[in-house]
Amino acid sequence: MSSSPSRFRSLFEVFALAFVLSSLAVPALAQSDYPNKPVRIIVGFPPGGGTDILARALAQGLNTTLGQSVTVENRAGAGGVVGSQAVKDAAPDGYTLLVGSTSTQVVAPLLFAKPPFGAADFTPVAHAAGVDIVLVSNPSAPFGDFKAFIQYARANPGKLDYGSGGNGVTNHLAMELVKARAGVFLVHIPYRGSAPALQDVMGGRLPVMFDSVASSLPQIRAGRVKALALAKTTRSDLLPGVPTISEAGREFNLGGFDASGWVALYGPRGLPAAIVKRLEAATEQALKSPDIATRFASQGAAPRFMDAAAMSKYELEEVAKWGEAIRYSGAKQD
Repeated sequence: MSSSPSRFRSLFEVFALAFVLSSLAVPALAQSDYPNKPVRIIVGFPPGGGTDILARALAQGLNTTLGQSVTVENRAGAGGVVGSQAVKDAAPDGYTLLVGSTSTQVVAPLLFAKPPFGAADFTPVAHAAGVDIVLVSNPSAPFGDFKAFIQYARANPGKLDYGSGGNGVTNHLAMELVKARAGVFLVHIPYRGSAPALQDVMGGRLPVMFDSVASSLPQIRAGRVKALALAKTTRSDLLPGVPTISEAGREFNLGGFDASGWVALYGPRGLPAAIVKRLEAATEQALKSPDIATRFASQGAAPRFMDAAAMSKYELEEVAKWGEAIRYSGAKQD
């Protein structure tokens, strides 16, 4: 007995539809049981640096809250750009993530004539930490607090030097924001990293610079440098007696000043919403750990969670702020 052609066509259509539906179900199933294998976090800096230490603390917390192995892989180069590019080009499956920072995700794209990537190349996942920086001076500098520093700089335009870890780094651009908003002129002396600049502040060869709280704190406590003000809007438990620029510089158009750094978790563009939500929740839970708070504090940082939506809005504000500093300074990368 023969079957009609129309019946064969009907059976073919049924099998074809079943195949399509089953293929669509595979990614959905993969997302629902995420993660079912180890997760890799890329860091664009060498082991032992501030960003690396924060990333490893976060990875350890995510090991617990995700219930899966989370490892850190260092892809150092070009000021963190190499690591960000590696994640930009990764599959959007949630198994390759990035711990990005102010310098890699906001400043770097603004500095390059041909940006290596942009915000659209990544999926924001969760903001993890704020990183404090502080304005420090040599104890013998002709000013003893932030107000006196601004007054001295105004009275002596171009006669006061400041150091940084290099052109376009955040401790350079933070001072450029101060200059732009307070109307003062200081001469920038770039160094190959912040450590030698801080050595020159301690030695009296350089009067002032912004530096991370983590690296300056031992020298502040030893009296080798003086902390003038924190570049954020709230005081630090590590330096409770040190005012913020926002409070000490209000009369100089510096109210609300915030040049603190941060680190955040990103995925490649196209990371599914279900995976983002899973990572958001796991990160928020991990950041409640006292151990993470302690490890972050060792780097002058504090847990600061934002979900993906809040982080995207915050990043736009950061682009506007650091863009102002870059335009004012004329900093650029080829």
